[in-house]
Amino acid sequence: MEKAFQQGNTAMIAAAYTEDAEWYAPEAPVIKGPSAIGRAWQDAAGAAAGNRLRFDVAEVEQDGDRADEIGRFTISAPDGDVLTAGKYIVVWAQQSDGTWKARRGMFNWDIPPGRAETNVR
Repeated sequence: MEKAFQQGNTAMIAAAYTEDAEWYAPEAPVIKGPSAIGRAWQDAAGAAAGNRLRFDVAEVEQDGDRADEIGRFTISAPDGDVLTAGKYIVVWAQQSDGTWKARRGMFNWDIPPGRAETNVR
């Protein structure tokens, strides 16, 4: 996901989600389906070639074919300036081929886009 984000590859981001995925972003209606979620990453989270996304996973708990992940994220510009940061939770679903895809995702900003202080790292 981090590499796809940096490349601005929303198709690769979308491929990480199930067909019935839902994404709960701040101040927005529920976004449904992998294509719409991929576009939302670009629109709401600033996926663009060169920007960096970093996940800091705090906890993953698995129960059968479901796993819950919580953590924090930071999006920074190529020069290292923080563009946005926040926390997230993802519900993962194991697919019939054994791969894992995100089925539900929710996040909230600690630093909303456009409000980051210069040189916050």
